[in-house]
Amino acid sequence: MRPAPRRRRREEAVMGWTFTSAYDGSGVRAFLDRQFECDNEDGKWEILKSALVRLKTYYAACRWTDKKTGRVRIFAVVALVKYNPKDAEGLCLGWKEMTEDMGPFADECPLSIRDLLDSVATGSDASEWRERVRAWHARRKAAPEPGDIVVFDEALSFTDGSSGRRFRCERFGRRGRAWRNLDNGGLYRISNIARRDFVIERKEISP
Repeated sequence: MRPAPRRRRREEAVMGWTFTSAYDGSGVRAFLDRQFECDNEDGKWEILKSALVRLKTYYAACRWTDKKTGRVRIFAVVALVKYNPKDAEGLCLGWKEMTEDMGPFADECPLSIRDLLDSVATGSDASEWRERVRAWHARRKAAPEPGDIVVFDEALSFTDGSSGRRFRCERFGRRGRAWRNLDNGGLYRISNIARRDFVIERKEISP
């Protein structure tokens, strides 16, 4: 089930993206809420709760009511977001929407939104997406601390030609983290830790 047709002025559509000059500065999340809400003779679409993560991804729990049958369903809407207030053509806001049934790659949906959704069939694209959301939060909760030994499911490759699976988390600067490759002793930066699959093997005292 896709969201209702949006009440928006479509300025330009490219590869599934919609860009508009109609953004009124009221807040990107609030603006997108309005795009996905609709009430017509067929049904009503209401945004119950939404979030904008790092100004890049919009997540929402949408309640759809079929006015002909009375059926009600709550499902997730996900939209990739591009915001450029200095766009030369005035098309400052763009988004590419999908529903959880389409198995979005983005999986940082807040659990407070995920927990509002109706149940879905096990093994469906929506079910797999919800599991990835929970897994992402579980990895984030278990974020390695300095001294932790982290073992990644797959070896990581680096621009110096080295690779490795076992790393020790170390402090880097005042708040940063760096990773000591336990195979060659090199110190590396690893991006997107929360998205990677790993286990914390044991904890050491950080040097």
